[in-house]
This record gives sequence, C-alpha cells and structure tokens, in this order.
Amino acid sequence: MPDRILDVARRDPDRLALIHVGRPILGRRRERTTTYAELSHRAEATAVGLREIGVHEGVTCSFMVPPGEDAMVLALALWRVGAVIVGIEPHSHGLPAIARSLARVGPEVFFGTPEAQLARGVFGWGRGTVRTNVLVGGRAVPGVRTLASLERPWLGDPTPADVAPDDPAVIAFTTGSTGSPKPTVMTQRNLTAMIRGVAGQWGLDRYGDVVDMPTFPIFWIIGLSHGGTVVVPPMNFATRGPGHADPAKLVRTIDDHSVKSLFASPALLTNLARHCREKGTTLPTIRRIVAGGAEITGPLYAAVKPIIPNGELYSDYGATEALPVAEIDGTTVLDETWKRTEAGEGLCVGHPLRDVEVRIVAIDDGPIESIDDARILPDGEIGEVIVRSPHVSDRYHDAPKDMRENKIPDGDTRWHRVGDTGWIEPGGRLWVCGRRSHRVETPERTYFPLCCEPVFNTHADVVRSALVGPKGSDRAVVCVELEPGARGRARRVEQELTALADEHDATRGIRSFAFIDRLPVDRRHNAKIDRPALATRVADGTLTVGAPSA
Repeated sequence: MPDRILDVARRDPDRLALIHVGRPILGRRRERTTTYAELSHRAEATAVGLREIGVHEGVTCSFMVPPGEDAMVLALALWRVGAVIVGIEPHSHGLPAIARSLARVGPEVFFGTPEAQLARGVFGWGRGTVRTNVLVGGRAVPGVRTLASLERPWLGDPTPADVAPDDPAVIAFTTGSTGSPKPTVMTQRNLTAMIRGVAGQWGLDRYGDVVDMPTFPIFWIIGLSHGGTVVVPPMNFATRGPGHADPAKLVRTIDDHSVKSLFASPALLTNLARHCREKGTTLPTIRRIVAGGAEITGPLYAAVKPIIPNGELYSDYGATEALPVAEIDGTTVLDETWKRTEAGEGLCVGHPLRDVEVRIVAIDDGPIESIDDARILPDGEIGEVIVRSPHVSDRYHDAPKDMRENKIPDGDTRWHRVGDTGWIEPGGRLWVCGRRSHRVETPERTYFPLCCEPVFNTHADVVRSALVGPKGSDRAVVCVELEPGARGRARRVEQELTALADEHDATRGIRSFAFIDRLPVDRRHNAKIDRPALATRVADGTLTVGAPSA
C-alpha cells in the first residue's frame, strides 16, 4: 500500500489524496486538504522514526486514531515497516471491554489520541504489554512522544519491509454480537487481495477521478489505492456510531466535493434518505453507494433510489473475516428479489464476488474438524454458509477455540464459517436466512430470522421485527416494533400478524408476539438487531409476550 501512494505522489504530486471535513467549532467549518506528495512524504518520514524506536516487522501496534491525515500517515508508515495494526473501535465495543480484547493480542506499542491515551490509563488498555506510547493529535506535551516527533528526513527509495505474504498486516476485532470479539488476522496477502477485488467490483476507475467518502474506516484504503481522493466526513468516529451522523452535514459535504462513491451503514442511509426527502434535495454526483454491516431492506432501497438519480445502491454481504463475499444492486432487489423475501424465502445478497467460493453445508453447532466431515448441501436447501477466497482471513490471533469453532481445514487452506444460514439458487445467487445461532428450533420445526421477519414487516403498523427463541422455552417469539401511534391497536395487530404467519410456510405456526417501543441494535453499525438481548428479556419476563392492555 505505501508503494501505491508513493507511485501516485511521484507521478502526480499535487493530486488531492485527502479532504478532511472536520466537525464545526462555534459554527465555523473546518477543512484540511492533503496531497499525495504530502501524504507519502509524511508516511515515509514517519516510517524512519518508527524504526528508530523499535517499531518494525511483526511488532503489534494498537491503533486508536480516528480517520484523518494522521491516521492515514500512521497506517502507511506502520505497513512500510511491516508492523501489525491492531484495530478496534471504541464505540463498537465499549470502553471497559476493549481492555479484554487488547489483552488477547498483547500490543507492544499504543498509538492514540489524547482521549484514547486517557482511557488507556483509566481502563488498563494494553496493561502489561505496551512498552511504548505515542500521542497522535492534540497539543504537544513535554516529555511525551508524539507522532509528529517521529518524522525524520529521508531521501531516495524507502526501505521495504521484510514481510512474507502470509505475515499479518492487520488484526481486526469482530463486533462480538454473537459472542466475544474475535481477533481476526488479515495477512499481507488478504489485504492485497481485498484492495484489488473490491476496487474492481466497485469500479472505482469507471467514473473518472474517484472521490470516495467511506464512513467505515478501513475502506479509505480502497480509494487511495487507485489514486482517488478520500473525503473524511464530519462524523464522530471515536464514540458515536454512524446512525448518529448529522445527515445535513453529510449532504453538504457530498455536494461541496462532488463525492461519487459512498460506503455507509443502513442506519446512516436511512437518516440520509429521510433528510433528503424532507428537504426535497438529491445527491446528483453520487454514482455508487455501497451499504453493509446489516441487512438492507427493500424499503431502504426504495427510499435511497430517488435521492441518487445518477447512481445505484448496492449491498455488500460479508463479515469482518470476509470483506466482502457477495453483492447485489438495488434495481434487482426492487424488481425481483424483495417480493420473494417478503414471502419468506430469505434475503438475496447476490452472486459471490470473483475468486470467492461459497458452499452450503449441513448445520452443525459444534466444530467441523475437516471439510470431509461437512455434508455439502444441494442448491435450494437451507444450511450453513462457508466461504473461501484469497481475501478471506483464515485464522485468528492466538485463539485456538475460535479457530476450532469458525474454521474448517481443507488441505492447505481453510474455509471460514460465516455464522449465517442460507441457500444457493440455481445460477449461483446466495440467499441468507439469518445467523445460525439465531435460528429457533421448536418441537415441530426450525424458524429462520430472515425468512420470518420480512413477512411480518409487511404489516402497515410494523416498523420491524425480530425472531427470538427464549432460553428454557420451545416456542418462537417475534418481538415487534410498532409505528408511532399504533400501540393502541396492538391487540388487533397481534391477531393480524397471527393470520399473516399462516399465509407463508416460513412463518406458519408462530403464535407469540411481544411489543417493544424500540428494538435494540449493535454499536458498530447501529443496524443489527440485538436478538440475544431480546431473548433474555422475554425469558426473564421484562418483555411481556402478548399485546399490552390498551
């Protein structure tokens, strides 16, 4: 990656690499631009200083720096020396939990903003393993090593890192939405394959100069890898999820800088579409929006479509270990697949990307010791989704239990168990039916979340729903978030949902509904429904099954 930036810097030094749109202070807008020459020079100069303080090949470095020039300089410098970036998002995991996650990796160096450095001391992040601290951003403090102080003069060609394709480049933690966060290793090979594959799939060179605004931090490397300009939006990446971003500021940023490509979560897109609809505005410069992080619904596709008259909304399916696996466009969803989703067939996520292999195997809640022990299912049959590709991570950092539970050896390679159920239709498109751990087994049958919930979501009074199986119970319960004003007719809605369940094979037999003001969601994307939390509430009685009294 540093070589790509250096190459652009030498060919077109004044080309804009970065436009950082800061959050306003006292009503005044703040923007900073960085050219490829400036970005490359700072990164290479910092790499020299990193080696001086003992940061080199294989050294694990905790990275607590929000997107911006300093973050990009630091990441490029760390990759230049072959260090391993340990990425974890404070808003995704919660401050106390970060200590447990970092303890699993044992970072030797901690790079962080003043706020991150303060939290490190309070919560013990990296305690016992961190030997060097580097302050990034903020005012210089006497006696404290800063990122800027590491920059050294350099001439000629930089020294390449002595790393092999299967050496780690990044350790990224999963959200932990279905268990403890797992330390996912992305190797040099994985990172290179992801950049190449995603850039090709997204057609970043298809629309002339790339102006890309990713709202999920790791994707800034995609635009830069192709000489594009990355716009860092005015968002609080450190402590707030994307669902809290101000849509008015995002619209202004997109318009001011003619942003062509955007990566965003469903929560952010929901707010963006609502704002544009209310203000009667559109985003004519956008050519491609890629959504990910949670299921994208037909109504969201329909809401976004009119605000991007010259673009298309795509949904990318994947996981932290596999970014991405498959992709589908909004036109196909609205014209063809969504009606099938609402009839209980699951959620179509499209065809696998180039070089991605997808198989469906019989569901097994335990480890699968070898691919020979897995029963491959035919097209049309629901099972567990497994994937393999050059960009898919095949291991976790020092986590034998996670390896046994989530990887399937196959000769010299490993399949990754995505954790989802699904099926493949003739022609190769993948349909997902929800998390394996979220399926609900009753004495009569098995229910799958993404086969059931879209059926109930067709009801006019339902915002969204969540299928759960309370511990200690053998029944399926659907938790329902109603539209404002509909709570007074919850009893009638309950009767209508029961009748609706009997109209579709996927939901037939469901009789239990619990009504809730707002369904809880995950921290990272503010979009994934927290079904385990709902199941616990139903089991302990804090969420009552049955319509409330009027």
